[in-house]
Amino acid sequence: MSRFIRFLIICWTPVCSFAQISFLPYESRSVNSYPQSVAIADFNRDGRNDLAVMTGFFNNPATDYKLLVYYQNQQRQLDPAIAFPTVDNFQGSRAMVVQDLNADLYPDIVFIFQDSVGIIYNNPNGGFLPATKLYSGTITSALAVGDLNHDGIPDIATTNSNELFLTLFTGSANNTYTVSHLPTPYNCGYDMEIADFNNDGLNDLAYIASYPVGGFFITYQQLDGTFGTPQFFLPVVQQSFPTTPYSFGLGDLNNDGKADLVTTTPWNLPVANLNLWIQGDNGISSQPQVRSAFDIPEPVEVVDINCDGKNEILALNGGWLRMMVYDGYPSGDYNNLHYFDIPYSSHYGAKGLAVGDLNGDGMKDAAIAGYNEVTLLYNNAQKSVFNPIFSNYAQAEIRTTIEMDTLFTIENVLKRVSTDTVDYVRLMRTDSLLATQYWVQKLTTVDTVFLYVRGTCAGTLTDTIHYIYAFSENFLAGIDTTLLGTSIDSFFLPRPEIPLTYSFYPNPGNKDLFVKFSTNPKLHFISVDLFAADGKRVGVASFEMEWPAGNLLVLHLSHLPAGTYVLRFQSEKISFTEKWVKVDR
Repeated sequence: MSRFIRFLIICWTPVCSFAQISFLPYESRSVNSYPQSVAIADFNRDGRNDLAVMTGFFNNPATDYKLLVYYQNQQRQLDPAIAFPTVDNFQGSRAMVVQDLNADLYPDIVFIFQDSVGIIYNNPNGGFLPATKLYSGTITSALAVGDLNHDGIPDIATTNSNELFLTLFTGSANNTYTVSHLPTPYNCGYDMEIADFNNDGLNDLAYIASYPVGGFFITYQQLDGTFGTPQFFLPVVQQSFPTTPYSFGLGDLNNDGKADLVTTTPWNLPVANLNLWIQGDNGISSQPQVRSAFDIPEPVEVVDINCDGKNEILALNGGWLRMMVYDGYPSGDYNNLHYFDIPYSSHYGAKGLAVGDLNGDGMKDAAIAGYNEVTLLYNNAQKSVFNPIFSNYAQAEIRTTIEMDTLFTIENVLKRVSTDTVDYVRLMRTDSLLATQYWVQKLTTVDTVFLYVRGTCAGTLTDTIHYIYAFSENFLAGIDTTLLGTSIDSFFLPRPEIPLTYSFYPNPGNKDLFVKFSTNPKLHFISVDLFAADGKRVGVASFEMEWPAGNLLVLHLSHLPAGTYVLRFQSEKISFTEKWVKVDR
């Protein structure tokens, strides 16, 4: 049999332009309560980010002590809030963190109140489950979520204002937690972060020390899973002023791929400033870079809001009706400061600022927990859909396979037209694909077409169409596809048309994983994908998959480390997700 393969490679090159920083005038939504923290995530997994607000007490039972969720609808606007109960308790900052805790790919809510941690699990069938409570210590003041023992399962850490210890809740595959404590030299303040602060692949703990100590500590994780002696870091302020930071901003400040920190000094001019703590070869530097700030800088976030590849620094000024943005362009010196008007609020919680795309234009917006309202600042930079710029797009790859011994061919042109409306912008997408069927003798072939590549603030997106067929003689051997034209960002294969059952064993397991189907799905099988507990894609290679029978799939996964994984199966006839626990024994 003779065969030749033709490759067409076309580069994708975006048009470069000045990365401006711009927001539309703020919008406010009354919550009829006291919002204390905000978070942005896709809570119902419909591809659109939603807004979560945690409230305290405002003498309004309908919205006090609630989790308010504003779901983003198909028109890319936020629906009115849906209220979910949390814990009725007046004390505590009610700071909130979003994280998938149980590896079901749905974001969950972790928050603090008085002396405890509350967990609100997302319900994949809609809404949220009732809150569960974990005792932490007297006056729980801050929290962070991350893997603290290198097992791939999220853990929870808290600080306690009246205790000389941190509380660690170590997660397990069955959603239970083991409690332990780390001693601290002083009482703790109102923010903490979990990240790798010395580039050794292990997560560490950073937490603010309360006045009069006036600084923060980093406790580095050791190779044996324990934590070392806390190291103290003292911010730079004018002499005679307390140096206690208000909150942390976490992100890469100098584009070296390492986690850095920003702390805010909540004083009035000229004492108010930001301290930039850059990670070096041996961890976070003890000598910060100082940037002047407007009065009372409080919560701070580090994020790229203008799609120029460099992070900006955003901070809110308590009582001064302003949001500050330090521009990371062009060299990361953060000397270019912008101001944006916001409504009055005397103070903001350490988790009172969240950044994410809230209207589906690909740009990150700001959400603020104010006095008795939520404030939204929609990003209006150049790359927003409301201020479009033109880019040169092309196909990443077109592969055409021609079989020289075919009996005959059948050509079909597949075409799809769809529309979408974003506010007043109507988008029409059309794609056309020439599919040529090759009927051969004793041949099995696999062809793939990569349709479209584009860059966004979230990274590079590639849309693909896959055809995988396995046939013996006198059967259809494969389909070669040629791209005729496209202006789409996806192509949807049909949903399953017939019921299909399966069994999934052993779970937990430590070597091979068996999936037995009620009927033979192999002719329609497309892909198996594997995700770690923190949502990162691990993947399954072709040589790790075996079909010993038409209705039995064996996955060889003995090389994986112990932990919790999520397997996603997709085809024209199959679409399901399963959680698998890998154990060592």
